[in-house]
Amino acid sequence: MLTEQIKALADRYAGEMIDFRRDLHRHPELSNQEHYTASRIADELEKLGNLEVTRGVAGTGVVALLRGGKGEGRTVLLRADIDALPICEETGLPFASQQENVMHACGHDGHAAWLLGSARILSALQAELRGNVKFVFQPAEEGGGGGKRMVEEAKVLENPAVDAVFAAHAWPEIDAGEMHVAHCAFGYAGGFTIKVTGRGGHGSWPHECIDPIAVANQIYQGLQQIVSRRLHETAARVLSVCTIHSGPQDKSNIIPDCCTMTGTLRSDRLEVIAEMARLVEQVSRGIAEANDARVEVSTRYGKAVINTPEAIPFVMASGARILGADKVKEDTMPHLGGEDFSEYIARVPGAYVFAGIATDETRGKFGLHSSHFVLEESVVPKMAAVFAQIAVDYLEKGGF
Repeated sequence: MLTEQIKALADRYAGEMIDFRRDLHRHPELSNQEHYTASRIADELEKLGNLEVTRGVAGTGVVALLRGGKGEGRTVLLRADIDALPICEETGLPFASQQENVMHACGHDGHAAWLLGSARILSALQAELRGNVKFVFQPAEEGGGGGKRMVEEAKVLENPAVDAVFAAHAWPEIDAGEMHVAHCAFGYAGGFTIKVTGRGGHGSWPHECIDPIAVANQIYQGLQQIVSRRLHETAARVLSVCTIHSGPQDKSNIIPDCCTMTGTLRSDRLEVIAEMARLVEQVSRGIAEANDARVEVSTRYGKAVINTPEAIPFVMASGARILGADKVKEDTMPHLGGEDFSEYIARVPGAYVFAGIATDETRGKFGLHSSHFVLEESVVPKMAAVFAQIAVDYLEKGGF
């Protein structure tokens, strides 16, 4: 299964992977603006000489295809996201972001580096492979619609048709060197907007007004009972109101005409998030009507990253060959974050894994999207080897 060769190549290229990751960390770019990042990735891929590299995919994405030297077979897709976040870095690292208020605070620089590392490894092993490996460097994961564009516009699951998809995320809650695999890696993520319209006026005569802030406050309280009283007690769910805006901030004696709330919905089951969305509208309309106010409600939710059941033991076995069986664990808890790898895995079987990055110095000090986020770099060559092993195992077995 080429495991020893994969490990040796990961060790050989480790320094280059880490240098590349540091370069991306210095030059973070927001969603759909990843021009430098994409150019650096494509340049390195083209240097390998035996990959079919396509630039400008779905805007700023890069795709590389490696055709195995043993002829036709299945096609496996390995994906990394490459965008950064509008966050001011506070790590103090010598290679900290040089872009004001932009930072790789979610580890996507590490994701890109380990996928590039896996391309180096598998490129060197091309003669031993039957089938194809697609390396997808996806832009705009952070709310920019990159996954949807890659799948629907750029057709990355076609030409050749992809049989399995895999991805990984740096995870601050897991010890560095470990890999965890969950059934629900990321839940159904959605949101809502509620606009309450009343009748504004002077704060001294509230009886002449329909106060949208007061109505919005009642709606806020009603929404909390959706998760505590309206859903089955075993349903994994989150409903959070995250913004409330109303009136001019420099005037304290005006009752405004409208108040707008926005928030997020999360669950690990489609039927649960659909019911939550229905109840958000029902509760909002009922309370607004009772107060003679008007309300506009919009809800939305997307797909989840639910790992294919057969793929879970498969990737755990591949990971164990690289990291050791004691470092690979199954995670039985549902995770309710959002990730647009859902666009891939909703169409093609596969798995999404968590790569631990916690050390004694960093454990518990930050989470994803933190200005203090630090990626343990020793994980990069290890995950490059894990990705390569997953691809090799899948192509050799012809499936899970």
